[in-house]
Amino acid sequence: MKTNQLLSTISLAAFTALSTASMAQVKIGSNPTTITPGANLDVEGQNSSHTVVMQSGNVGINHPNPPTTLHVQAVSNLDLPSAANVVARFDPVGGSNIDSAASIAINAGRAVVGFAIDAEQSKYAFLRGNSTTDLRLQVIDANQVLQEDAFVISTLGSSTGFIGINNEAPQSRLDVRGDIKAVANPGAQTGNIWNGTSNVSGFEVRTTAAGDAWVGIQRAGSVSPLHVSKPAGTTSGEMINFAVGGNGVGAITHTTTNVQYNTTSDQRLKENIRATKFGLEALKAVKVYDYNYKKDPAKTLSTGVLAQELHAVYPQAVTVGGADAKTAPWQVDYSKLVPMLIQSLQELDKEVESLKNEKAQLSAELKRKEAAYAGFNNRLSQLERALNGGEDAKSVSR
Repeated sequence: MKTNQLLSTISLAAFTALSTASMAQVKIGSNPTTITPGANLDVEGQNSSHTVVMQSGNVGINHPNPPTTLHVQAVSNLDLPSAANVVARFDPVGGSNIDSAASIAINAGRAVVGFAIDAEQSKYAFLRGNSTTDLRLQVIDANQVLQEDAFVISTLGSSTGFIGINNEAPQSRLDVRGDIKAVANPGAQTGNIWNGTSNVSGFEVRTTAAGDAWVGIQRAGSVSPLHVSKPAGTTSGEMINFAVGGNGVGAITHTTTNVQYNTTSDQRLKENIRATKFGLEALKAVKVYDYNYKKDPAKTLSTGVLAQELHAVYPQAVTVGGADAKTAPWQVDYSKLVPMLIQSLQELDKEVESLKNEKAQLSAELKRKEAAYAGFNNRLSQLERALNGGEDAKSVSR
């Protein structure tokens, strides 16, 4: 009886709705068979909240004029241990048991948000995209421009699991296109880490639109900003390698106790090989000074050359600077002076050998002259004895 009364009431409500075009129309089962064109459903709850179905098909929950197919707006804020201001919540069968797996599929599985239980992984959350493309996190910047490649996880063949930041086709486990920075303190950073003018220490990789890039490390402490190490048990090998265009130009190698700084010097890579003109005469032209640097408050004594003067004598050891001595100073590589020192020592060695030979010749000549003098002195002595013998004979005859 109660069921018949309920159906009668619903039928009356539906008939009344059909009689007025502006009223909402409700279809329950097969009665009525159609909805009057232009009608909508509006269910008003407490606090003037509304659940509506527009004639366009858009559904609004607590929104009277939904602009999208489904628009949900919170009646009040709900805070959960996992999130604040929760607008909507979806629970699996059995309620909100956190030990129950649950998922929300969008577009027949092209995107899936879920929570799963795995015996090996315990509990974990997941967000999946189309299995043949990738998973992306896209953002709209302050200028309302969509940044499509803000965060991409690739699922393409051998690059599955590769992460790209501002790059839709990551080529490594982490592929970042743009600057990378890690600073020591919170708050705004001023200055530059790469040239030591930053207000905080840190690490950064800088890039330019032209494709240039460089690394900067700033550390205020007394310990070096860059540490290069190898694990115990390593006996020898490279610590740092330097290359230009795929060609090695130098390396820093190590043993168990020291390092060696190497510059490429393979004979097979050289041509026009000839004896150098930079030797003792050039070295004698290099002037050495004592000085201190202007910015050194301790006025620490240094000894060396002046880059501009050395450049006039031996330019191979000098890097020419720019107009501003602070940002582009002239520089000297003292190790480049070693070949000239070697040549000078070899020239001095030749001079020493020449002097030794000359000394040997003089010594031999002196010995010959000493021998001749000894012979002459011996003959003179004999003559003196002979003369003295004749005088003695005369004295006896008298």
